[in-house]
Amino acid sequence: MNLLNGIEAVPMEIEPFYEGLIFKWDDGKAYHLDISEDYISSYVLTAGSPSRIKLVSEFLEEPKVYEAPRGFTIVKGYYREILVSGFSSGIGPSSMAITLSEYLEMLLSKSNLGYVIRIGTAGPIQDYIDRWSIVIADSVVRDESTSARVIYPEYPAKMDPIIYLSLLDSAYSHGYTLDKNLFIGAVQSKDDLYYYEGFHNSPLESSNRSRFQALKEMGVLATEMEASILPIIRDYFKYRYRKMGRSIGLYVGAILLILKGRFNKEELLGHEEILVKISLNALYTIDQFIKGRKSLDNILRWVSSGY
Repeated sequence: MNLLNGIEAVPMEIEPFYEGLIFKWDDGKAYHLDISEDYISSYVLTAGSPSRIKLVSEFLEEPKVYEAPRGFTIVKGYYREILVSGFSSGIGPSSMAITLSEYLEMLLSKSNLGYVIRIGTAGPIQDYIDRWSIVIADSVVRDESTSARVIYPEYPAKMDPIIYLSLLDSAYSHGYTLDKNLFIGAVQSKDDLYYYEGFHNSPLESSNRSRFQALKEMGVLATEMEASILPIIRDYFKYRYRKMGRSIGLYVGAILLILKGRFNKEELLGHEEILVKISLNALYTIDQFIKGRKSLDNILRWVSSGY
């Protein structure tokens, strides 16, 4: 008898639709995204909003869009010669952890490589970052609880250089200027928007305000709700597959559009389109870099002398 605090521990019966890490239907499709391998690619874009993922399909050749029963949107198509897929993750770190895990489990059943870029929005922490600026994350402050279910909070959440350098190169080619309307550095991920970032809505206003002030003084650029999940799930999958004797390559990053003050939907859509173009071009840059057709030396030199 296995006792825990005097209570008999009864082994949990595993349902038939549970295989490996994720839940699957009897046809092999992921439980929440409801996708099969047909919608999987190693070049991946993800966003919280289904409408932003639908926007991705407008820039793809031979696009296909699938609306999953739970409200997630999945797309695939060709950007130049590479197959790109995208999925909406929902709002917040817990939803991102579920959908990203499902996607990666399906991806790694057919490939050893994955390049994942999150296209998101964020609020500025630094006063000098204006509305519609772009922030590219090179690391994330894990100020949410979901990733702590995977590994303790002190474990670092670092983005991959191949992703953020390609995003920087792409943003630069789209007319953005470093330290003017383009920034790279640490961002914060949190569990909540209205009661944590909105100080005045919470009885904990004083402590929440102090926490954001500390992040500001340490140079954290912006605050959002999903980015920290990407590097933690990446590292977990690497650990998991190493235990199986298999080596995989997963690379993650995030590009964030800064929202500030009031704006209309048309304004937002225009800037989201630019973000999608930058992200697609970054995936293509990665593909060309891997094939030896593209160098990132100039962008590395530019960044190294600029921030």
